[in-house]
Amino acid sequence: MVAWMFLQSSGQAQSAPDATRSRANIEIPSSLVAALPSPPHIGGEPYRPTPLQKFVCNTGYSQKRCHEDMVVLRKALANYPGAQLGNWTWILVRSENWKAILLPRGMDPDSPAFTFYPKRETFIEEALVTQVPVRDGELLLKWNMDRMGLLDLAIRHELGHAICNDANERNADRVARLLEQRKPVSCEVTSRSKRDQRE
Repeated sequence: MVAWMFLQSSGQAQSAPDATRSRANIEIPSSLVAALPSPPHIGGEPYRPTPLQKFVCNTGYSQKRCHEDMVVLRKALANYPGAQLGNWTWILVRSENWKAILLPRGMDPDSPAFTFYPKRETFIEEALVTQVPVRDGELLLKWNMDRMGLLDLAIRHELGHAICNDANERNADRVARLLEQRKPVSCEVTSRSKRDQRE
């Protein structure tokens, strides 16, 4: 799991939950955006708007398929403190596009998730939320985990990058373990030169 950016803005569309958007070169609706529900307002406390968590499907998803896959992602994400991120976008990418996107950028194609900090986005491969027969086998061989276990690990690991705003893989793994154990997350502060040496 890696921190990086792969999509140009033209390759990713957004729409309201009940709307469809068509483009000249895309025949099916390609995305869905939805916000997590706001927490209940507690009397006596000032109202504070909840940071917006957006959920988007990349090109190639139908509206129905996007909604079905997002239900799985949102349910898995609900186990962790995603709201700490503030405004953040979670993007599902079709498995058929995943390797072609990661390989030219020198990224591990068997890494099923990554985060891009400048745009506050985390990208998740489709095979983590639904059955993709050939890809499921590849990921099982690489990670020795079933799909739901790998989705959970990917979310915790990417939250480790995002919460601490740190590209260091070891630190993201450390935070992922803390989240798994339901322990408070603390971000280790390291100087840039030390962080770069460890990576």
